[in-house]
Amino acid sequence: MDPPSPADTAPASSSIFTVHPDIMKTHVLTRLDASALASASCVSSQLYSLTSYETLWTNICNSAWPSTNTPRLRRVISSFPKGARSFFSDSITNPDNATPSSLNLDLPLELISAVDIYYQDRHIFGKVVKTETFEGSPFRIDLLDPQDSVPTGLNQPFNEGEGSELSESFRLSWILIDPIGRRAMNLSSYKPVTVERWRFMTGKVRMRYACVFSTGEDEFVHCEIMVKCKGSQSGEMHVRKVRLLLEDTCEKQLSGKDGLVTLLKGMVGKRVIVRGREEEAKRRYKTHLKMSMEKMQLASELRTRQRRLVEASFVASFLLILGLFVFVGRI
Repeated sequence: MDPPSPADTAPASSSIFTVHPDIMKTHVLTRLDASALASASCVSSQLYSLTSYETLWTNICNSAWPSTNTPRLRRVISSFPKGARSFFSDSITNPDNATPSSLNLDLPLELISAVDIYYQDRHIFGKVVKTETFEGSPFRIDLLDPQDSVPTGLNQPFNEGEGSELSESFRLSWILIDPIGRRAMNLSSYKPVTVERWRFMTGKVRMRYACVFSTGEDEFVHCEIMVKCKGSQSGEMHVRKVRLLLEDTCEKQLSGKDGLVTLLKGMVGKRVIVRGREEEAKRRYKTHLKMSMEKMQLASELRTRQRRLVEASFVASFLLILGLFVFVGRI
């Protein structure tokens, strides 16, 4: 956001402008959330300057995503065009359309994942993971090692009502960061789009978070975050797996390189601020599933027609050869 010009600002009458800037930054502006802080920056060039104070936006980022409060990430975030303010803008908006395929982009050598999990606004887990290679197939980022188990402090759900409570109270944020390009993108729907009781007797729960954005006409990429939880002997639920995968419209997993290219184009593509992010994510997820089923049905019908053509050609060839043998035999 550009600062307002002096001509566009109202004259400072009695007001807030008589307060010392240090007091404004440390005792007034620190009480505002991100939305109020952004609104205040539009009032005047003086307030724009005060609300651009890096510490204000750093504190907002650390409050929203505690995993960002690490020395490595603080250095990366400070390198963004407008520091923590740019990082917050990247991470709070939804990717809508990827940048055109004709645009050449330098692929990053590494990506950083900043992941936070909450239950009823209580932060229960946060982790930062650096991924340096994407040559494998398919594209995949695992947040936890196989032997890791993260206690949540929650009892495992035993009935349908408790399971539905997870869908409302168990939130996740997965911010993917390109440290060289100084870009970021949040790939999570915050609330799960589906919650499944998996292997009921073992107390396993599987939650899916999703982000779907356009990569071209009638083409979408589905970023799926799978969270698997399992009950312990004490009855407490533990997070056992957190995994990010990418799928195309036909639910085919993208390769490492294709996934990296798609994510990078999503980072530099069009962004939108969506009110009701969770409901919009569910709507896009359901649309993606519907389109995937339609495309897979068309592909299945095409394969059936091709198989029938092959079978018909085989029968015709067999009859032709048989007829030739009969004809030659009569001669």
